[in-house]
Parts: sequence; C-alpha cells; structure tokens
Amino acid sequence: MPDKLRKANARAAAARYAPRPDGSTLTYGLIAVSLLALALAFYGGFYQVDMLAQPVPLVLAGLGAFCIGVAFRLRLQRRHTAAYEAEYALREGAGEAGAGDSPQA
Repeated sequence: MPDKLRKANARAAAARYAPRPDGSTLTYGLIAVSLLALALAFYGGFYQVDMLAQPVPLVLAGLGAFCIGVAFRLRLQRRHTAAYEAEYALREGAGEAGAGDSPQA
C-alpha cells in the first residue's frame, strides 16, 4: 500500500472516533472565558451580587478558564494524534503482511 494512501486511510479512520480539533488554541481559550463570563453574569443576576466589585478574582478566574480551554484543546489534539498513530501502525502491519503472502511471489 503506498504511503500516501496509508496516511489518508489512517487519518480517516482516526477521525471517526477521535476527530481533530477544528479551532485554534486561542479560540478554545476564548470560548472558555466567554462561558465563564456568561456563568458569572447569571450568578450575579440571580443572587443580586455585583461581580465587578472584585476585579482580581475575576481576572484570575478568567486566566484559569483560558488555561482550561487550552488544556482541553491540547487533550483533544493528543487523542487525535494517538489515534492516527495507532491506525497508521495497524495499516503498516497489514500492508507488510499482505505483501509477503501474495501468490505472485
């Protein structure tokens, strides 16, 4: 099996159960910060709490949320890479076994 075809088949198989992340690391971090801001707005509105009275905890929570978003993106990327490598190794073994067992030799 040609290497280009093996890579394409491995990527397609890995994408079925561990898809590659679509957005950038920055996007994942900003989405996490946006979700935190939305949650804090609901919390502040429900309990009648002024969330902007303490800016330092808000900034620290925002940095923490950004880091969590980045870590989530990196985790998804590692899962996709591991799945691709496993699928590539499966196809590499299958390609070598099929070549040695051919009746043409």
